[in-house]
Formats: sequence, C-alpha cells, structure tokens
Amino acid sequence: MDYYIHKKMAFPGGNAFNVAVYAAENGAEAGFLGTVGDDVIGEHILKCAREKHVDISHCPVKHGVSGRAAVNIVDGDRVFVSGYFEEKHGVGSLYPPMLSSADLNYVESFQLVHSSCYAHVENQIERVRALGPIISFDFSSEDKYRTDEYLKQVSAMVDMALFSCEDMSDEECISFAKKVQGYGGAHVLMTRGKGGQLLVTKDGLCHKGQAKLIEAVDTMGAGDSFFAAFLVTLLKEGWTKDGIITESMIEVAFAAAADFSGRNCLREGSFGMGLSIEM
Repeated sequence: MDYYIHKKMAFPGGNAFNVAVYAAENGAEAGFLGTVGDDVIGEHILKCAREKHVDISHCPVKHGVSGRAAVNIVDGDRVFVSGYFEEKHGVGSLYPPMLSSADLNYVESFQLVHSSCYAHVENQIERVRALGPIISFDFSSEDKYRTDEYLKQVSAMVDMALFSCEDMSDEECISFAKKVQGYGGAHVLMTRGKGGQLLVTKDGLCHKGQAKLIEAVDTMGAGDSFFAAFLVTLLKEGWTKDGIITESMIEVAFAAAADFSGRNCLREGSFGMGLSIEM
C-alpha cells in the first residue's frame, strides 16, 4: 500500500500487483500471486483485487503487516518518503511465495508471467520459465538491480526486460540494452518519462515510442501502467514466446500503452480505491 501522508489515505499498489490490475483493465484475464498480510491493509488489497477482477486464489496470507511505502505528491509527481515506516519490511518481502505444485499448475495456465526486482522471487523464476510462458521482469531504476551480477542472474531467464531510464540518452539506452542482451536477455524495453520509450528487440532493432504529455494528477503507476498495456497489446497482436515482434505490432502497442498510461495519471494512487486510515 502506498500511504499518502498529506491525505492520510492508503492506495493499493506495488509493481506486480499494479501490472495485474492494469492487465485486467486492458481486457486480459489476470491473476496475482503474492504474499499479503492479515491486517486491514491486506484485507483492502484483496478486496480491491476482487473488484478489479484479478484472481487471488493462490495468494498466501501471512500473519503480519502488509508491505507499505510513504508518499507525498509534489506538483503531480509522486515522491517516496524514506524512513517514515522505519524501513520495516512487510510480509511480502519477509515471506515471498514459494511455489507449490498447485501454484505451478495455476501459473502454467497463463500466457505471460510478470515479476519484478521488488518481489524477492528471483530463485523461483527458472521454475516458472520451465513451464513455457513468456516471462517479463521489471528491473526498475535502481543501480543495485543493474549490477553485472544481478543482470547475469536474472536476464537469461526473461523474455522482456523492463527498465526505467529517465536520465539516459538514446545512445546510452541502446548501449545498455546490448549489455543486458549479452547476458541472455531477449527484448529490452526502456521508459524515459517525457522522453518516450525505446524497445531494442532481440534481433537488434531499435524502436522509439512517444510519451503522451498530460497535466498529471498523480504519476504513481505511470511506468507500470505503460508496461502492462504494452505487454497485453502485444499479446493481443499475436506475440508468442518464440515469435517475432513486428514493427506494426510495436507501433500499436506503443500507442495503446502511452494512451493508457496518460489516462492513468489522471487518477490518484496507482489506480484509485484509496482507504482512509492513520498509519
């Protein structure tokens, strides 16, 4: 949950959960598999998932506090506030899901499985990959998730590597994508805020997308909403694990993702559904 200090409201969020919700909003059948606490926050997260038509039948619920982050909004931009919760971990990071045979059977029913560097499931990805779905993974923007060691560990297991690269030039992005692909990563998608997006496909071609500029109410979830709409649109256009992503598919996906992400910045939190609470 993202706790908006100035409003005393908590909004459901978090990368993988956001992507599941946004995928459902884009017409996909979506599920979320992540550990949730048995507190008021956890109850609200599960309630929101049901209302957003995201399947949570395989979510483990653990006794303890659900994950939370403190946020302030400054001129429409979300700014995370470190230290507000004394950096105490929620059950999601303390008890990441260890996939059972039933979980794996469930996961196998999906075309695409998404995770991120914040999910603490790097040791589970290979088990999921063996089932055959497309794997997308969000490496976010932090340097610790771009070290040679981390990229080498994760990149070879994913089909679409996602990065936030707001301060990087075209040349720097392309060079970085080639480095990621050198570790086995296939397609590399990089978002750069107002600077648009770059996709370097596994065949080495570079495609550039444009940002849809709007006066944002709240930029929370801007990247997640773009990634989700982009991935779902590619699937609708016929993308398969071993298939080629054509230029026309990419153009359609870029346009749909920019439109959806822009509209998403007009609502509070990652996707609204705030809970009035003192934390």
